[in-house]
Amino acid sequence: MKGLKKILTGIVASALALTMAFGTGDVTAKAAETTGTITISNTTEGKDYSLYKVFDATYVEGTDPVKVAYSYDGSNEAFLAALQGAGSPFEVKAYNGGYNVVRKANTSDTDVTNFIKENAANYGLAVASKKGTGSALSFTGLGFGYYYITSQLGSEVTITSAVPSQTVIDKNQKTTIDKAESVDGGITWKYTGNGTVEDTLPTQLVGKVVNYKVSGTVTQYNKDKKVTFLLFTDTMSEGLTPNKDVVVKVNGTQVTAEVNYDGQVTTIKLSTVDAAGEFLYESNASYEITYTATINEKALDKVQDNKVVLTDNNGDTLGTDETKVRNYSISLKKTDEAGNTLADAHFRLYASQNNKDDEIPVVLVSGTGDATSEVDNVYRVLTAEEVQNKVQGVEMVTGKTGVIVVKGLKNGDYYFEETAAPAGYNRLTERKAAKVNNADVPATEFVVINKTGSILPSTGGIGTTIFYIVGGVLIAAAFAYFMLRRKAQAE
Repeated sequence: MKGLKKILTGIVASALALTMAFGTGDVTAKAAETTGTITISNTTEGKDYSLYKVFDATYVEGTDPVKVAYSYDGSNEAFLAALQGAGSPFEVKAYNGGYNVVRKANTSDTDVTNFIKENAANYGLAVASKKGTGSALSFTGLGFGYYYITSQLGSEVTITSAVPSQTVIDKNQKTTIDKAESVDGGITWKYTGNGTVEDTLPTQLVGKVVNYKVSGTVTQYNKDKKVTFLLFTDTMSEGLTPNKDVVVKVNGTQVTAEVNYDGQVTTIKLSTVDAAGEFLYESNASYEITYTATINEKALDKVQDNKVVLTDNNGDTLGTDETKVRNYSISLKKTDEAGNTLADAHFRLYASQNNKDDEIPVVLVSGTGDATSEVDNVYRVLTAEEVQNKVQGVEMVTGKTGVIVVKGLKNGDYYFEETAAPAGYNRLTERKAAKVNNADVPATEFVVINKTGSILPSTGGIGTTIFYIVGGVLIAAAFAYFMLRRKAQAE
């Protein structure tokens, strides 16, 4: 064994078995044959399972209930001392070169189980070891006795004349759950690992898709309860529209599951047994559930949660996990060179500096949407449904506050193109850039200035006036040269 084995709690030894194993009185018994079998019904593939014999067992034939006596050979002094100690759940009596072991009155099964585990280091070498296969695993040819099983299984098993073959359950295998989220079409996944918290929340545009993936392992038992189905209850915030596209796979193969869509709640029932009650999948089979949602107009200014809760047919909660997504806004303020706000500046929003085909269409949320608005004109990105219905985006216009606000944006670079300037001012000839980086962009940080006069480049160039002046000087010089030449020819 490598280091301290992970011991899992009580597998199958029932109260009845423990009572038979450790009666409260001496038993006259005879030796049993070594024909016992222990079967672990739901092993984990690749994991080591080892058996350690704690006590020898003898039995009395023909009795009802079966009477079993346990003995210890005293080979380990530390364990013998523990058996004889005040905290032991057993009475130990020397007999015929060994020791009879009898359970004390008024001791519980838990007392016995805990004592056996606490003394695991005293049982010597394993009687047998095997690797799990993902299904049942049997140890045969065992001497009757009381056995301790380690690795991912912890159990005390009695093999008696009445029950020479004992089946146990790995009650500590757990169905796991991990919910992950992607905002780039499944290329990059966030929130991987159950309970993971992202310091920087993923962001997504209104009208765009968020991918979700729920994955984990399927076990056949939850402790000692048989699991016949797993129920996933997925709840989305109102700013997420479920796309009703759930796909369920087990071990990489798509399987049929019972899926119910009810508004923001989707339930997915995955059966783990067939009609006859036989398990459909090996223990610890892997499952993966994928689906998507689209960001809608109710997501503005709010973090959107998606939480999944996993329960089983026994009503037990096996796990939960949660992801989050959000979006941000940009506020643009239009002023003149003196800092005075300007109304009636018109803009459109783009995803790049020069491409005419990557406009991000918007609709008006609040304000009048024109130069007369007394408040900021607020816009948002079109939803997927609006795009599907061919709703046309509108130009953004500054009102009397000089401010337009665009909501529903993910992290990234955006470009505002001025399509019309206020009367008497120059229209910008290049798009103005703004960057969303995990925060709203306030109007104080994104000020766009218009100048009076001829059309000016937005980069702050020298403009056209100087070219008019230079041109005028050149024309006058040419005229003077022409007149002087003519006079000279006349003379």
